[in-house]
Amino acid sequence: MKTIAMLILVATAGAASAADFPECKVRTLAPVIDAGGYRNAAGKILPADILRRDEHGVSYCAHGGTCVPERVRGRQVVRLINCRPGKSIGNGDYRLDPDPRTMGAANARRFLTARQVGDKLVDLDFSNAAIGSWSSDYATNPASPNGRLVARALAGSKEAIAKMKAKLP
Repeated sequence: MKTIAMLILVATAGAASAADFPECKVRTLAPVIDAGGYRNAAGKILPADILRRDEHGVSYCAHGGTCVPERVRGRQVVRLINCRPGKSIGNGDYRLDPDPRTMGAANARRFLTARQVGDKLVDLDFSNAAIGSWSSDYATNPASPNGRLVARALAGSKEAIAKMKAKLP
Protein backbone atom coordinates (compact mmCIF):
# COMPACT_ATOMS: atom_id res chain seq x y z
CA MET A 1 0.00 0.00 0.00
CA LYS A 2 2.88 2.36 0.81
CA THR A 3 4.33 1.74 -2.66
CA ILE A 4 1.08 2.67 -4.38
CA ALA A 5 0.77 5.85 -2.33
CA MET A 6 4.36 6.79 -3.20
CA LEU A 7 3.76 6.17 -6.92
CA ILE A 8 0.66 8.37 -6.85
CA LEU A 9 2.58 11.11 -5.03
CA VAL A 10 5.47 10.98 -7.52
CA ALA A 11 3.13 10.96 -10.52
CA THR A 12 1.12 13.87 -9.15
CA ALA A 13 4.24 15.91 -8.35
CA GLY A 14 5.60 15.33 -11.86
CA ALA A 15 2.33 16.34 -13.47
CA ALA A 16 2.10 19.50 -11.39
CA SER A 17 5.60 20.65 -12.26
CA ALA A 18 5.11 19.90 -15.96
CA ALA A 19 1.82 21.81 -15.96
CA ASP A 20 3.48 24.81 -14.26
CA PHE A 21 6.29 25.06 -16.79
CA PRO A 22 5.81 28.04 -19.12
CA GLU A 23 4.90 27.36 -22.74
CA CYS A 24 3.37 29.31 -25.58
CA LYS A 25 -0.36 28.88 -25.85
CA VAL A 26 -3.19 29.76 -28.20
CA ARG A 27 -6.92 30.02 -27.46
CA THR A 28 -9.56 28.89 -29.90
CA LEU A 29 -12.10 31.69 -30.40
CA ALA A 30 -14.49 29.47 -32.34
CA PRO A 31 -14.64 25.74 -33.07
CA VAL A 32 -11.73 24.81 -35.33
CA ILE A 33 -10.47 21.58 -36.88
CA ASP A 34 -6.72 21.01 -36.62
CA ALA A 35 -4.52 19.51 -39.33
CA GLY A 36 -5.01 16.05 -37.80
CA GLY A 37 -8.79 16.29 -38.17
CA TYR A 38 -9.53 16.84 -34.47
CA ARG A 39 -12.31 19.33 -33.70
CA ASN A 40 -11.32 21.81 -30.97
CA ALA A 41 -14.15 23.60 -29.17
CA ALA A 42 -14.19 27.37 -28.71
CA GLY A 43 -12.25 28.45 -25.63
CA LYS A 44 -9.80 25.55 -25.71
CA ILE A 45 -6.19 26.35 -24.77
CA LEU A 46 -3.61 24.61 -26.95
CA PRO A 47 0.21 24.57 -26.84
CA ALA A 48 2.05 26.13 -29.77
CA ASP A 49 5.68 26.83 -30.49
CA ILE A 50 5.71 27.56 -34.21
CA LEU A 51 3.86 30.05 -36.37
CA ARG A 52 3.63 28.73 -39.93
CA ARG A 53 2.96 30.90 -42.98
CA ASP A 54 2.14 29.01 -46.16
CA GLU A 55 -0.27 29.06 -49.10
CA HIS A 56 -3.13 28.28 -46.68
CA GLY A 57 -2.43 31.28 -44.43
CA VAL A 58 -1.14 31.38 -40.85
CA SER A 59 -1.28 28.38 -38.53
CA TYR A 60 0.01 27.74 -35.01
CA CYS A 61 1.75 24.41 -34.53
CA ALA A 62 2.87 22.39 -31.54
CA HIS A 63 6.24 20.67 -31.73
CA GLY A 64 5.55 17.02 -32.47
CA GLY A 65 1.84 17.83 -32.62
CA THR A 66 -0.47 19.34 -35.14
CA CYS A 67 -1.39 22.78 -36.46
CA VAL A 68 -4.52 24.92 -36.13
CA PRO A 69 -5.31 27.68 -38.62
CA GLU A 70 -5.48 31.25 -37.36
CA ARG A 71 -8.38 32.04 -39.70
CA VAL A 72 -11.16 30.06 -41.32
CA ARG A 73 -13.03 31.73 -44.21
CA GLY A 74 -11.50 35.07 -43.26
CA ARG A 75 -12.63 34.89 -39.61
CA GLN A 76 -10.05 34.69 -36.82
CA VAL A 77 -10.57 31.44 -34.89
CA VAL A 78 -7.29 31.21 -32.94
CA ARG A 79 -5.33 33.84 -30.99
CA LEU A 80 -1.92 33.78 -29.33
CA ILE A 81 -2.21 34.16 -25.56
CA ASN A 82 1.27 34.70 -24.15
CA CYS A 83 3.80 34.69 -26.97
CA ARG A 84 4.59 36.54 -30.18
CA PRO A 85 6.17 35.59 -33.50
CA GLY A 86 9.94 35.45 -33.32
CA LYS A 87 12.83 34.52 -35.56
CA SER A 88 12.33 32.67 -38.83
CA ILE A 89 13.51 29.06 -38.71
CA GLY A 90 12.98 28.53 -42.45
CA ASN A 91 10.29 27.27 -44.82
CA GLY A 92 7.73 29.80 -43.60
CA ASP A 93 8.08 28.72 -39.95
CA TYR A 94 8.77 31.14 -37.11
CA ARG A 95 9.58 30.37 -33.49
CA LEU A 96 7.16 31.74 -30.96
CA ASP A 97 8.87 33.85 -28.31
CA PRO A 98 7.45 34.52 -24.87
CA ASP A 99 5.81 37.87 -24.28
CA PRO A 100 6.99 38.91 -20.80
CA ARG A 101 3.95 41.20 -20.42
CA THR A 102 1.55 38.25 -20.56
CA MET A 103 3.76 35.30 -19.56
CA GLY A 104 5.58 37.20 -16.83
CA ALA A 105 9.27 38.12 -16.87
CA ALA A 106 10.41 35.18 -14.72
CA ASN A 107 8.48 32.63 -16.78
CA ALA A 108 9.73 34.18 -20.02
CA ARG A 109 13.33 33.80 -18.78
CA ARG A 110 12.69 30.15 -17.79
CA PHE A 111 11.11 29.51 -21.18
CA LEU A 112 14.09 31.00 -23.06
CA THR A 113 16.61 29.20 -20.83
CA ALA A 114 14.88 25.88 -21.50
CA ARG A 115 14.89 26.60 -25.25
CA GLN A 116 18.62 27.42 -25.24
CA VAL A 117 19.42 24.28 -23.26
CA GLY A 118 17.20 22.25 -25.57
CA ASP A 119 18.99 23.60 -28.64
CA LYS A 120 22.32 22.45 -27.16
CA LEU A 121 20.94 19.01 -26.23
CA VAL A 122 19.80 18.56 -29.83
CA ASP A 123 23.46 18.88 -30.83
CA LEU A 124 24.31 16.19 -28.26
CA ASP A 125 21.83 13.83 -29.95
CA PHE A 126 19.17 13.55 -27.24
CA SER A 127 15.60 12.55 -28.11
CA ASN A 128 12.80 15.14 -28.13
CA ALA A 129 11.31 13.67 -24.95
CA ALA A 130 14.67 13.78 -23.17
CA ILE A 131 15.33 17.33 -24.36
CA GLY A 132 12.02 18.54 -22.97
CA SER A 133 12.57 16.86 -19.63
CA TRP A 134 16.23 17.82 -19.13
CA SER A 135 15.83 21.41 -20.34
CA SER A 136 12.80 22.06 -18.11
CA ASP A 137 14.63 20.49 -15.14
CA TYR A 138 17.56 22.83 -15.72
CA ALA A 139 15.45 25.94 -16.34
CA THR A 140 13.24 25.28 -13.32
CA ASN A 141 16.01 24.53 -10.83
CA PRO A 142 19.63 24.65 -12.07
CA ALA A 143 20.88 23.88 -8.54
CA SER A 144 18.97 20.57 -8.36
CA PRO A 145 20.83 17.29 -8.99
CA ASN A 146 19.35 17.10 -12.51
CA GLY A 147 20.07 20.78 -13.14
CA ARG A 148 23.72 20.32 -12.11
CA LEU A 149 23.98 17.19 -14.27
CA VAL A 150 22.70 19.13 -17.29
CA ALA A 151 25.14 21.97 -16.58
CA ARG A 152 28.04 19.50 -16.53
CA ALA A 153 26.85 17.94 -19.80
CA LEU A 154 26.60 21.36 -21.45
CA ALA A 155 30.15 22.08 -20.26
CA GLY A 156 31.29 19.00 -22.18
CA SER A 157 31.40 16.27 -19.52
CA LYS A 158 31.15 12.95 -21.35
CA GLU A 159 30.36 11.26 -18.02
CA ALA A 160 27.38 13.58 -17.44
CA ILE A 161 26.11 13.06 -21.00
CA ALA A 162 26.36 9.27 -20.59
CA LYS A 163 24.56 9.43 -17.23
CA MET A 164 21.77 11.55 -18.72
CA LYS A 165 21.36 9.23 -21.72
CA ALA A 166 21.26 6.21 -19.40
CA LYS A 167 18.39 7.83 -17.45
CA LEU A 168 16.49 9.28 -20.39
CA PRO A 169 17.91 8.93 -23.93
